[in-house]
Formats: sequence, C-alpha cells, structure tokens
Amino acid sequence: MIDFRYHLVSLISVFLALAVGIVLGAGPLRENLGDQLAGQVEQLRTEQEQLRSDAEELSTKNDQLATFVSELGPELVAGNLAGKQVAVITDDGSTRPGIERMMTLLGDAGVESPTRIGLQPALWSPDADGERAAAVGEIRSIAPAALTADPDGELTDAAQLSGLIPNLLRGGEELPPELRSQLWQVLIDHQLIVIDGHAPTRVDAVIYTGAAPEELSVETEDEAVATERAQALLASQTHLLTELAGTGLPAVVSAATPGNDASTGILRTVRGDRAFDALSTTDRLQEPDGPLLSVLALIEQTRGGSGAYGTTGDAEERLPVLPETRGIEGALQDQGTGDAGADPQPSDGGGEG
Repeated sequence: MIDFRYHLVSLISVFLALAVGIVLGAGPLRENLGDQLAGQVEQLRTEQEQLRSDAEELSTKNDQLATFVSELGPELVAGNLAGKQVAVITDDGSTRPGIERMMTLLGDAGVESPTRIGLQPALWSPDADGERAAAVGEIRSIAPAALTADPDGELTDAAQLSGLIPNLLRGGEELPPELRSQLWQVLIDHQLIVIDGHAPTRVDAVIYTGAAPEELSVETEDEAVATERAQALLASQTHLLTELAGTGLPAVVSAATPGNDASTGILRTVRGDRAFDALSTTDRLQEPDGPLLSVLALIEQTRGGSGAYGTTGDAEERLPVLPETRGIEGALQDQGTGDAGADPQPSDGGGEG
C-alpha cells in the first residue's frame, strides 16, 4: 500500500506548480508576452496599411496609363489594317461599350465596315435544345461538310453550330458564297446569332470578345440547370475558338476581366491550352485601353506575331511590342506595369511569333 506521505508530497508539488504558474502569469511573464503580441499586431497592421497604400498607388498609376494609352489609340493604329475585312464576334451585350470603342479603332486602322456578329443565348441555353437540333438538321441538308467531322458523336449541337462560324468567315472554295449565305441565314433564322449589317462572304481577321463569366449566367436557375448552361457555353466557346485557330486567320481573343481577374472564363481556357497558341489574347476589355489592346494585338497578328497582353497574372506583356508602340514602352516600365528585367525590341511581328 502506498504511504500517505507520498500522496501528501504529490499534492503539495501540484499546488506549488500551480502557484508558480499563477504568479508568473500575473507578473512579468504575462507582461512580456503581452508586449510581444501587441508589437506583432502593430507591425502587421503597419504592413497591411503599406500594402494597401502600394496597391492603391499602383492602381492609380495603371488607370492613368490606361487613359494615356487609350488617348493615343487612333494615332497608334492609323492605317495599319487598311484594306482588311474584320469580323468582331461578341457573346454578350455587356461588352457593348468596349465593342463600340473597338469598332471605332478598327475604322481608324483602315477597316471599312467591320462586321459585328452577336452570339445569342439560344446557342448554349439549356431550354433551346430543340432550336439547335433543328438548325443542325437544316445545315446537314444544305452542306453537311460544313460541320466539323465527328464520327464518334462527341460534339454537341452547341459546339457544332459555334464551330461553323469561323469556317463561314474563312470562306474557301469548298463553301461557295451562295452556300455560305444560306448557312448564315439558318443561324439567323433560329436566333442563334445576329449580324450587324450584311452577312460576310469572307474576312481577313477576327476578334472574339468574351464577357465576364457572371454576365453569362442566369441568377434564377437552379444548380443543375446552371451547370448545364455553363457546360454548353464552354463547349460552344471552346469549339468556336478551336476552329478559329485552325482557319489560319489572324485572330485575337479579348475578354472583360473585372477586378483584373482572369482566373475564370474563356480567357483562362485559351491562355492555359497550347492548342490555342496561334491566337493572341488581351484582357481589360472593360477598361479604356482594353479595346486598343485588342486592335494592336490584331495588327501584330496580321504581321505574324502573337502573345498574351494586359495586366492580369497570366498576361505576358502589357501590350504588343510594335514599332507603333515604341514611344510608350518606357512609360510602361516607369509605371511599373511592364515585366521586370525585360527589354524587348520592337519588330514588325512582335510578341512570340
């Protein structure tokens, strides 16, 4: 049997340890720990305020630079696309302000009557399956070879119809003008697209403009329907751009990136897939300089160059490196928006081409 004195000594030890802890906690140890914590909190607060100040300063400089660049727009692009036929494809009306500025700049660049093609929600909406199926049926009866070969039946009607658009824009002997006109009319009749002006017989270059992802969703839809819509939209956009890349036409994908965020939407898909390397990309469509970036990138494309331009994290350069932009490259570096350590040389091609 354990001696009672052992229990007594153990109890005394416990209470002594507790007393020492209380004394130290209430005395110098607590004061020292409290001072350390207070100092760390103050340091973190100071660092946070400095980061916020730096971010605001950079944002202000970038806005000033965007305004400066956009004001130079007509001079930078003047005559560089003379004689070219250009189509601008849009996927949502929210991009209209940027599109209007882009159309003006294309005119400044020498493009006569650029064609605007608006993709309509029926092209990917879950409740328009019947309309799409009917359109595909009509197209197969007119020119079955116009659709993408799909022996395994992997492509949806949304993808097939979207992929038809770049092939109609490219032209070619396999699709005579009369057939192309009929196929355009099928897309129009089924409310899959709208065309501002006459349907083009062929074009020399294309700009695809993408809205912010939230603009293409429907808030009232339940999760299942919203998922179906998003999948059909992605299939539509992806196949259209896959076919566009395959046409060999100079082409640019320009997207709205609110909050300077390109982590979602079609821009992320294109920049993250080497299958689209032939296409140039620009972000900032909603900003004053966004439309100009698109037109400059298209000019570079017509000279054999390509690249990813803008200010989002996956952009390679602030703007295409062209002889026309030589005078503003220094301003970009001074504002801290260029790539650190980079010293690109202007060329007729520019970019990566």
